[in-house]
Amino acid sequence: MGFLSALRGFLGDKSRLDASEESLERFRDAWGLDADPEEASETPGESTPGPDAAAASEFDKTQWRRKLHHIFEKYPASSGEWPLLMREARALKLDDAMVASGTKGEFIMMIRALIADRRLSEEDQVRVEEVRKLIGMSEEQAAAVVRSVVVDAERFFGGDVVIED
Repeated sequence: MGFLSALRGFLGDKSRLDASEESLERFRDAWGLDADPEEASETPGESTPGPDAAAASEFDKTQWRRKLHHIFEKYPASSGEWPLLMREARALKLDDAMVASGTKGEFIMMIRALIADRRLSEEDQVRVEEVRKLIGMSEEQAAAVVRSVVVDAERFFGGDVVIED
């Protein structure tokens, strides 16, 4: 009970709340605070955003990439999440180049996962086509990506990757 008694005594001690103006001034100087919070901003409680407040943090970008990965990994079950993810990218003010790069990278990883068994079935091709449409990639770009991944896979496996018709 000694600890709880000490805590009760500390929390019940109101004498430290009657600090001198000099000690309050030293405290405000140490923390860079204004003497009167009402003078600090025109609206009470309003704070000034930092210089990079408009930019997404690294945490936000990482979380957005994880959600992007989830959509590609769980497609077609996750197809309804795509509009929300794009809305979130706009809300976070993510750079268009970052969004495009991340999307293309996940598209490539999805194709790699599909051909890990050395074949691209008709079902896999339908999935690739649906995702291509979802992300707004042209047929030519998607075909080039698929060819590139297949060539890499053939080099890695040391044999052909079968693309079913």
